[in-house]
Amino acid sequence: MLLNLCIKNYALIDNISIDFGPGLNILTGETGAGKSIIIDAINLIIGERAYTEFIRTGRQNASVEAAFEYEDEGVDEVLKEYGIEPEDNTLIITREINIQGRSISRLNGKMVPASALKRVGKLIIDIHGQHEHQSLLDSKNHIRILDSLGYEDVSKSKKEVKNLYKEYCQIQNKISQLQKRHMDFHREQDRLRYELNELEKAQLKADEDTALREDREILENAEKIFSALDFAYSILYHGLENLSVTDCLSKVIDCLEKIVIFYAPVDNITESLKNILYELEDISSNLRNLRDSIDFDMGRLDEINRRLELLDRLKSKYNKSIAELLDYKAQIAAELDLAFNINEEIEELKTKLAKIESELSKSAIKLHEQRQSIAQQLEDSISKELKDLGMKNVVFKVEIRIQKDPNGIDLGDEVVSITEDGIDEVEFLISTNPGEPLKPLAKIISGGESSRIMLALKSILAKVDKISCLIFDEIDAGIGGRTAQAVGEKLSKLARQHQILCVTHSPQIASIGDFHYLIKKESVDEHTSTRVYRIEGQDRINELARMLGGAKITKNTLAHAQEMLNMAKKIKESI
Repeated sequence: MLLNLCIKNYALIDNISIDFGPGLNILTGETGAGKSIIIDAINLIIGERAYTEFIRTGRQNASVEAAFEYEDEGVDEVLKEYGIEPEDNTLIITREINIQGRSISRLNGKMVPASALKRVGKLIIDIHGQHEHQSLLDSKNHIRILDSLGYEDVSKSKKEVKNLYKEYCQIQNKISQLQKRHMDFHREQDRLRYELNELEKAQLKADEDTALREDREILENAEKIFSALDFAYSILYHGLENLSVTDCLSKVIDCLEKIVIFYAPVDNITESLKNILYELEDISSNLRNLRDSIDFDMGRLDEINRRLELLDRLKSKYNKSIAELLDYKAQIAAELDLAFNINEEIEELKTKLAKIESELSKSAIKLHEQRQSIAQQLEDSISKELKDLGMKNVVFKVEIRIQKDPNGIDLGDEVVSITEDGIDEVEFLISTNPGEPLKPLAKIISGGESSRIMLALKSILAKVDKISCLIFDEIDAGIGGRTAQAVGEKLSKLARQHQILCVTHSPQIASIGDFHYLIKKESVDEHTSTRVYRIEGQDRINELARMLGGAKITKNTLAHAQEMLNMAKKIKESI
């Protein structure tokens, strides 16, 4: 609901603030007073294009600010996309234009692009008349509207179709992925088999190359190693030209043991030397074993070199280490094993897909038939509404189309396109004159005729339409008398579920409003401004009398105006 509209330096407006109420808000005034300026200003805050011509002469900028109360959760989602935290279902939209042509848009005080205003605007306000901001004109919304009208009938079928379609797409995607993998396997299978055979034949072992390099290092230096070990062993244990180290140490120990009886200080030294002797004997034994293990087999060296050449070639070819080559071999083996089972899995999925497709086809056809029934009810209801509004020659049609698609779902006799909404494309068509072909709603002429058609639609859709604020601009164009009375009654009825702003020249429509605003153009000291007054009591009677009788107001017109208000009160009480 539009709570407040504040306009500054806009066209003929200096500075006005209008508080709107719930229900039916009527805007009246003489031709040229500035009623269209109010509608243009509202269009500005819902993202329509801003022009510098809107700025009041002599001013540097213009601004429009509107405060809304809303219930649609979609508004919260848009706000959060722009990093704006919703505030108690209240929304303040601001639009500023400066003389340089720059436009600044804000939602709850935060600067946003004008496109954000458009997105929010579509959720909170609909303008019917000479402007294009009409959600009902967008055929993309028609299937949602039709389903909303028949929610109790179609909700179960829609859920079935949506769930089956989701499963259908998932299976299709899985089959597609498996088929791609199978094709990739066929292209790569010879290479994969060759690589697996090559790696298996190589009989790789973890860290094998490191161990072989260590063995090669030993073999290449075997003679040096043997000589060093033999020399060390001989010095320590056998001796060369002189006694060995162990023999000399034994003699030292024998010598000390002879004096330990009468010279105690050498006792600890003797024990230490004995321990050293034992260690030297162990070391000598180890040196002998190492010396004896040295292999001078040059054939083994050639074998190691050939093995390392093979390993280096494989590492270079695959650009992998030995550990990575072992992992790669396991991966290839697993991939080849899996590939053999792909065909079988694809066939199983195709069988499952056929079953799901059959179920989806039945559910989609059922939903299609339900929509046809709802469409017929909507056509009958709209025709009745239009007749009440003096448009008995208008033909309204809900067109439900099914598009053929070779890649779609098989219905038995044809293959058609399908989405999670089913197989239908829905569009509202209309013919405004006898003999004229049906055309999309967006093609109907603007003005009062368009507004009355939208009023008829809104009257039917009132219970399911979430847009809270509706604006009808000169809905009375070309009508009068009883038809104007019927339009007023429908507006009043619709206003029980939506806030309505209605710009009108019709006293019948104006009299039934819940709130009445008079738009006047006033001149002071050669300065002309448009001002807005909320009128009640005698002021309202005077305005209705003006609308009834023109510039000259008589006792009769005043009495007629009062009578219209009394009648309107009774009508509203009966609705």
